[in-house]
Amino acid sequence: MITARIVTLAVAAVVIVASVVTLDAARSDDGAQFVSMWGSLGAEPGQFVGPFDVAVDGEGFVYVTDPGNHRVQKFTREGTFVLQWGSQGTGPGEFMKPTGIAIGPNDTLYVSDYFTDTVQQFTREGGFLRSWGKSGKQPGEFDSPAGLAVGRDGAVYVMDEYNFRVQKFTPGGQYLTAWGEKGKVNVVISALNFLLPDDREGQFYYPSRLVVGPDNLVYVADSYNNRVQVFTTEGRFVRKWGGLGFWGGRFRVTSDIAFDQAGHILVADFYNNRIQTFAADGTYLDEFGEQGEEPGQFDGPTGLAISAVGDVYVVDFHNNRIQRFRLREEGS
Repeated sequence: MITARIVTLAVAAVVIVASVVTLDAARSDDGAQFVSMWGSLGAEPGQFVGPFDVAVDGEGFVYVTDPGNHRVQKFTREGTFVLQWGSQGTGPGEFMKPTGIAIGPNDTLYVSDYFTDTVQQFTREGGFLRSWGKSGKQPGEFDSPAGLAVGRDGAVYVMDEYNFRVQKFTPGGQYLTAWGEKGKVNVVISALNFLLPDDREGQFYYPSRLVVGPDNLVYVADSYNNRVQVFTTEGRFVRKWGGLGFWGGRFRVTSDIAFDQAGHILVADFYNNRIQTFAADGTYLDEFGEQGEEPGQFDGPTGLAISAVGDVYVVDFHNNRIQRFRLREEGS
């Protein structure tokens, strides 16, 4: 639901941003320092129509899924355009709506295609390697695959959004296991026009993203239950946190998750237009961002990635740009 909703809205958005803007580590908020940003609305190299997810490889190159343009774009750490691949279609290397992206073994890339219900694997230069999946509810089939994650053993985890489950595959795409089901929702509408979900463990309501943490646990952005759920790599429930709200530790649609080098958990909070930071046990620590178009502000953060040198990349969906931050050091 989050994926379909925001990809559709992007086509109507008209937000123009300078190609590359850099400030000298200007402070965005207590939680991070703004470093630079790039992107604007359009179809030229370095432009986007509803950018959705971001990944960083071992050499620091940045990859962004660009669903409205049916492509993946590759940039340097600073945002200089390197190359792109993909076009509208259903064949190998083509996309209808590429959404999730994750770095796999040997810096290959996995990309989920939301409307063709497939996962494709590529080289870092965009060379097609393989694909798997088709529409359906059976093991290995998808209904709108969104986020992707790769475990330390190379296993690929796919957030199967409209089937309300996580599916796990070998690096080559062979099905291993799955878990999750649709969460039961109370027939109540809040003042914010959000459905209020039951608090059932292991159930999802339009989940969008996931990540495998340094503890080898799978963290799921259970988007419209406004929470994070944590599982073993075989799907056993471990813990959860969150809930609907504006204050620290609460969310209005969790849209992505990433880990920094210290083991802290960063969560993109879509409608609160911020990134929240948590300890490994889910304790709220800090946040940065607010709604707007200026550097360090967001209009729908949908994707997160953290490089080996600590750069934090945020996909700023409605502003059609990527922002780069440096996390505040503890005690500073």
